[in-house]
Amino acid sequence: MGKIKPSSILRTLYLILFSGLCFLGVPIFSQGEVLPEKKTEEKKEEPDKSKVNPEAGKEVTNGNNDRGSIITVTGTRRKGFLKDSTITTEVITRKDIDAMGARDISQTLGNVPGIEVRPAQAGERGSTVRLQGLAGQNVLILVDGQRTTGRFSGSIDLTRFKAEDIERIEIVKGASSALYGSDAIAGVINIITKEQKDPYSANFRTFMGGGNPVYYGTGTEFRNYASVGVRKGIVSTNFTAGWHRGDGYDLTPDATLGPKNGRVESLSSSYSPFPIDTPLWTKLYIYRKKLPYEGPLESTSGSAFEDINVSNKTTFDISETFKIGFQFYYRYLNQNAVDAVPPRGVYDRSNKTHDFMGAVNADWEITKTLNLNVNTNYARFFDTYTYDQRKSDAQDKREKLDNAVTELRTRLDHKISDGHVISYGAETLIDQFSSARIAPDCKRNFPYVCASDILGGTDPYQTQNGYAQRQRNAFYVQDEWRVSSAPRIQIVPGIRSDHDSIYGGQILPKLAVRYDVTDKFRIRAANGLGYRAPSFQDLYYNFINPGVGYRVAGNPDLKPELSRSYNLGGEWEPNKVFWFSFNFFYNNIDNLIGFRTNPTRDASGLQIFNTSNYQKALTKGFESSVTLRVHQNISLGGGYTYTDTRDELTNLPLEGRGYHRWNANIRIDHQPSGFSFSLFAVIFGKQPYYCQKNPLWCDPQLPTEFSALSAQLTTQATNTINALFGSIPGGIQEYCTERNLSYCTTGPTYGVRMVNAHTNLNIRVSQKILGTFEIFAGVDNLLDTFDLTYNPQKPRFYYVGIDGRFSAGAAPADYSAAPIPSSSPVPGVR
Repeated sequence: MGKIKPSSILRTLYLILFSGLCFLGVPIFSQGEVLPEKKTEEKKEEPDKSKVNPEAGKEVTNGNNDRGSIITVTGTRRKGFLKDSTITTEVITRKDIDAMGARDISQTLGNVPGIEVRPAQAGERGSTVRLQGLAGQNVLILVDGQRTTGRFSGSIDLTRFKAEDIERIEIVKGASSALYGSDAIAGVINIITKEQKDPYSANFRTFMGGGNPVYYGTGTEFRNYASVGVRKGIVSTNFTAGWHRGDGYDLTPDATLGPKNGRVESLSSSYSPFPIDTPLWTKLYIYRKKLPYEGPLESTSGSAFEDINVSNKTTFDISETFKIGFQFYYRYLNQNAVDAVPPRGVYDRSNKTHDFMGAVNADWEITKTLNLNVNTNYARFFDTYTYDQRKSDAQDKREKLDNAVTELRTRLDHKISDGHVISYGAETLIDQFSSARIAPDCKRNFPYVCASDILGGTDPYQTQNGYAQRQRNAFYVQDEWRVSSAPRIQIVPGIRSDHDSIYGGQILPKLAVRYDVTDKFRIRAANGLGYRAPSFQDLYYNFINPGVGYRVAGNPDLKPELSRSYNLGGEWEPNKVFWFSFNFFYNNIDNLIGFRTNPTRDASGLQIFNTSNYQKALTKGFESSVTLRVHQNISLGGGYTYTDTRDELTNLPLEGRGYHRWNANIRIDHQPSGFSFSLFAVIFGKQPYYCQKNPLWCDPQLPTEFSALSAQLTTQATNTINALFGSIPGGIQEYCTERNLSYCTTGPTYGVRMVNAHTNLNIRVSQKILGTFEIFAGVDNLLDTFDLTYNPQKPRFYYVGIDGRFSAGAAPADYSAAPIPSSSPVPGVR
């Protein structure tokens, strides 16, 4: 990593702190989002949410089935009741996480309408998220309000965030850049970690699971974690540690014996231990002599892993008006996989990752009408990627990625009157990035030669890193105003000025409105401008693949991606047993960044693909949820999402985004006996995937044994296209190729295949014993649905485990610790 001058940091910090002084005229010190609620006297009437103090808006549930105890912070960055929010916020509670049997957040988000979790695609890791049809690069993921680092191909790996440390997950859909800045085009997912609530507590969980060896590897997993916490006097602290490991698995039908994974032979019906076209007499001779043979290559679809994580969350209640909190987490992940490249290439691939975040937060209630928050955090993601070709060193390589983010935020909340609060915020962020996939400075500037090119002496397997740095400064204003109480009308306008040191400034407005038609039916609408600043990879990519004959080059002149987002929805809760919500969404995105073919080859003759702002996209649709409590101990839930997407340049749907998706769940929670049962189902309709047309339709998907015929058909179609359109001028052909017009170009154009309809079904049962223990068991992917090409998810997986929860002493009067009501709909979305 390059060095940042201390003077630059000090100047930035001074400017932000000086801004706070201008607002207040007093010294600055403040609170972050992860602090516990202030202790107040218990009241049965609804507290006044309009108070600036983020502790306001808390109440004890008293066992009733309303949403009074669910606290959210993501919509406005101020704590308040979910039922009082103007901005639509969906919540997955701790109880929901346990009912789902989730091991990480990737196994929770997919049960929310409008959110899709998918196995990683090329260049990504683990599992990624789509929100309202938009990809993971447009979704901002936070942990306790802090930005996460370590994106691959623009997406965050959801499996990094283990479920044991999570209290709830808050989701805000639609452009949220006016409050959160870059990356929040599709919305924000905020992971809220646990806080200590009892004077003394200790928890543990041990878990093991595995599946049938579909082709090879059961994907066996062992997961263990423990936490211990103390809340005494002015101190509240909680420590969590976890250790997880898992074996790899393979979805490839022709998998065979390998020295790394101990496979024995293929289960594929077409498997043969003999080379292709071996004469019968040769087969008989080999069988008789039992000579060694070369079968199918070793490979893995899912990586083996070992994962260690530790975290702590500590707060100090210095006084009734001043609190300070500290937080950190550290994760180490070691992943190993095997790649096979015909005819005989086998590669061992490994990633070793260190992930750290530390934050300090402060809260100062200066007066009854002024509250100041200050948050500073440092996050770093360091990854070492090793690629080792067996029996050869020709393609061995080692690459390192290092991404560090330093952030400082201040926010002043000014209470104008009851139900009217204006927030003023100032932020600065320093982002440092070092990677082998971006060009070093010496390669980006004249004379485009590095010292190592002349002097040598570097590690031949270590790819030289490039380094980049950016700084973002932002100021925003947000007004939360209850205009009327009867009928209830609330508005939240806001505006943000964001400046990036690489590409300049951007003004980002938003407006959210809530109107309660009756006490049982409310409507919410939101409109905002979202944006994503081009990543360092987008700007400075420098990846060469000479074996295939191309290189990928960044573009320092890229513009930010911009979106116009609209959401209109409502909630109807006529009684305590029925709840229904709906939402219409529309997102129009300009300047989407993609890869375009450069007509000029580089000096070595390689084809160049440049990043470019040539794409425009549209996503629109409808999402709904319903919950019905059919009995005191039984609840049913469901949801439906319709998503229509369009690449406005090619007029094709965005790849992999299905039009229809259904969610369903059944939950039984018999509290007298301690028994619980849950079933979660996600039903995916067919999804569009691109296929090359020849020239009016896509080639048929023929079985492997007809590959020669398929190649012949493709060759014939190519000759026909060249004969028909070869005389069309090159400029016109380029225009037609770019817009996917097959009638005026010899270049490749594409159609769509609708494939991969499937259902994911998960079941979990549990039983409490001896008051402090709970044994549980379950099955993930009960229907054993997967596809090596379109849906490479883990096959059917069985697991069993035990929880232990211990606490001592009466919990202090902290209303933030109030239990989530059992009636909250699955997945806790309200």
